[in-house]
Amino acid sequence: MSSTGGTAGPLPSDAAFSAGVLETMRAQGGIIPLLAGHMARLARSAAPAPSTLETIHAQAIAIAQQTAGWSQGARVRLRYGVVQDKTIWDFAVVPLELKSPWARGVALTLCSTRVTEEASVSPFATGAAAGELAEPRNGTAQDSLRGCKLLQRDIYRRAEEELGALSADVDNGLFQEGMLQDSAGHVIEGLRSNLLVWRNGHWITPSLRKCGVRGVMLEWLAGRVKIREDDLLIADIEQAEELAVCNAVRGVVPVVQLSLEVGAPSGTARVLKNGPATRSVQAMIADALW
Repeated sequence: MSSTGGTAGPLPSDAAFSAGVLETMRAQGGIIPLLAGHMARLARSAAPAPSTLETIHAQAIAIAQQTAGWSQGARVRLRYGVVQDKTIWDFAVVPLELKSPWARGVALTLCSTRVTEEASVSPFATGAAAGELAEPRNGTAQDSLRGCKLLQRDIYRRAEEELGALSADVDNGLFQEGMLQDSAGHVIEGLRSNLLVWRNGHWITPSLRKCGVRGVMLEWLAGRVKIREDDLLIADIEQAEELAVCNAVRGVVPVVQLSLEVGAPSGTARVLKNGPATRSVQAMIADALW
């Protein structure tokens, strides 16, 4: 299923966008439970005209209603950006798997690829009309433009290729998720997720002040559970009592295998359990969202 705005014909590839942002959402039971958060991030990331944002919001509601009979829910992918100097937006919708590949937890592996500030800074100027691109940045980006999910994901693709090289060594049925650091060695995020660290009775998540995608699920959780945002190093991950990842499609998923040596075989990974703190957050999501 697909839907377009500002264009006609087949949906263009991601590579066709000279600039763009992305929202990946979950529809369940005929609604998108986190739609308000996605629309707020889109408004911050791309500054579309109010009438355009209203139209996109209405289309998202209509699409979710069309998936009401999909028992496992749907993955809704919204793109907003510039193709051949024209601002467009579109939706692509696919049903979620009968059995989620994340169901047994994730194997989290440190990648050598480092995430940069530019990988999550909006290409759109603050307050600009929709489609008007910002000038190249030589200084520090404004805070309001940070934490965006961009269509240009070269860094994440390179890190994904690292995991692909390890896949032949992994045959445990776990979803393989990469963990990224910044240039200073701070742990930032997963390839498709934000990180949650449980230590000494508290949740901590890596600081996203300088780089990394500020996920909609993380924002939702932070409004309901005390989560401290702090600079984290590999040592902090090693000392975690529980580890989890979160995103707007899969919710909160426990990390059950952890490898902090780049390129190390899976047999050297640390095994973790889905602990009570993680299960409590999972139950809250199940009750409130899906």
